[in-house]
Amino acid sequence: MTEEEKNVAMTRDEETALAKELAEELGLNLPLAAQVGFQYDVEAARKKAEELREMARGRDREAADSFDRCDTDGALSQWASGINAQKYRLQADIAENGGMWEFPALFDLEGKLVPAREVYGQYGSFWSLLDEEGRRTGDTFNESQAQNEKVRVRNNAKKGFYVGSVLAPARAVTRGQSVTSVACYIDRADGGWDPEVLVIDNGREGQE
Repeated sequence: MTEEEKNVAMTRDEETALAKELAEELGLNLPLAAQVGFQYDVEAARKKAEELREMARGRDREAADSFDRCDTDGALSQWASGINAQKYRLQADIAENGGMWEFPALFDLEGKLVPAREVYGQYGSFWSLLDEEGRRTGDTFNESQAQNEKVRVRNNAKKGFYVGSVLAPARAVTRGQSVTSVACYIDRADGGWDPEVLVIDNGREGQE
């Protein structure tokens, strides 16, 4: 390679930086919320997310140190540190996404958002239909459990609904009744229904 070629050639770090810059310009490296049009300070959100991930790593270190000191005698504290680490990581993912997350939502056959809240019961989730004030009407909708997507969509449509997705405020929560069943989840932070949410997919795509 000539001296001129050496001067022109990019280092691997420079290539990586350029690729990252191009991806940002094209929106390929942006969180989902930014990709679908939610406006927020992505860089500030990423810094907050990294702070939360460092907190998660701290909890992981606590659990490892506890095991080194106490072996399984410290199982409860190790479990608690592990759960906290999981929760911090979910909080980091939410923070990086501008405090928002993609959630399923119910739509009518015209693609309009239906007042409904997803409810988790003993035998799984179902949709509780709401009135204009956001109160339960007593009517419910159970999604088709067909494995084939086309069949599932068709069966839901026969009941008058499509299942799509929206961008809504999110939070990390823990659910479970015992040490063996507790886990961390991402949940809606707006009570499960808001007519002003940003619609990502109204479920009608490809159905016309």
